[in-house]
Amino acid sequence: MIFRAAALSAVLMAVAAPASAQPAPKAETPRAPCFRLSDLGGHKIAAPDTLYYSVRRKEVYKFTFSGSCLAGVTNSDPLILEPLGASSQICKPLDLNLGVGGPVSRRCIIKSIERLTPEQAAALPKKLKP
Repeated sequence: MIFRAAALSAVLMAVAAPASAQPAPKAETPRAPCFRLSDLGGHKIAAPDTLYYSVRRKEVYKFTFSGSCLAGVTNSDPLILEPLGASSQICKPLDLNLGVGGPVSRRCIIKSIERLTPEQAAALPKKLKP
């Protein structure tokens, strides 16, 4: 009888323990920052491999390129933007084809597109704010 009570007590403790020791639910993975080509505003070239774009007039996105695609390019040089695929929704680098127009036109390979937090955008030097 003592053995049964001890066994029952152990079973009840084992059943109750996992309920309180369950891991917290995982936070949702943040969705990729998406925008439409028509949402793009002004841009500023920060470095030969970095470009900042204003999106919907209230957000700033940082485009990083493989190599020095923007070397010798000024903010007034035309940029050629073409969505790839059936949608004009841009969520990842492969959704957009970006090139530089002018006398020496070229295509750029986009390595990453990152939406800056409001704090990061505010911290940009004035000359780099799109």
